[in-house]
Amino acid sequence: MVDGNGTAPRRRRKRPLIAFDVDGTLAPIVEDPARARVPAPTKRLLAALAADDGIVVAVVSARRERDLRRILPVRGIMRVAQYGLEGAVAPPSATRASWRRRARKIRRLLEPIAASTPGSWVEDKGMTISLHDRLVGASTRPALERALRRATVKAEGLGFFTERGSRVTDFVPRGYDKGNAIEALRRSARGAPVIYFGDSDADESAFAALGPDDVPVRVGPGKTRARFRARNTADVARFLRRLIDLRRASATRR
Repeated sequence: MVDGNGTAPRRRRKRPLIAFDVDGTLAPIVEDPARARVPAPTKRLLAALAADDGIVVAVVSARRERDLRRILPVRGIMRVAQYGLEGAVAPPSATRASWRRRARKIRRLLEPIAASTPGSWVEDKGMTISLHDRLVGASTRPALERALRRATVKAEGLGFFTERGSRVTDFVPRGYDKGNAIEALRRSARGAPVIYFGDSDADESAFAALGPDDVPVRVGPGKTRARFRARNTADVARFLRRLIDLRRASATRR
């Protein structure tokens, strides 16, 4: 195929997608999730990477979209919130309204559990509901786990399943997980290769969705399907710095 000047049109090059979980990956884990912060140097690195028109940068999180904008006020980043229910790959408004109605019933299941378990609390995100347990003592944890198993069975009847994050259990509408979110982002990036960083079991579906040409990276300890591992959030920041340096060096040589 040629254009009017007799030359073949240039194909648009696929841009690699680099995606990150937030808590435990970009932001260190803290006791109160509302106090989580992405370090300022990491935000500057993400801003520099997002400004590179040869790369697509995204964050994929269980958090609400408004929380992601507060924690990461960086231009040019695609935000996927609540496992894909909000943000760049969100479903239609009618679908979201249906999940909100059912999520209210999930909240009513969890509130008595939190009330009887010191150190736990319920976070209502609208379409997903979380029970945080990072302050629960060892002696009460078995009882909490039993109660959550019973709640999970009831939640399944409402179309919800559970995802285990960093010291939190998320009740999420079935069909929405980080693996599906990554696949949707890949489609929007025209099938480009993917690098994905995540730190918890909730990120394993994303790792499972990646292929041999992609780069799954588990941050911190834990059994994982990822082929690569970073030790902590500081390692992730070092990756960002190194990638930016390589991109700038490559641009200088061209």
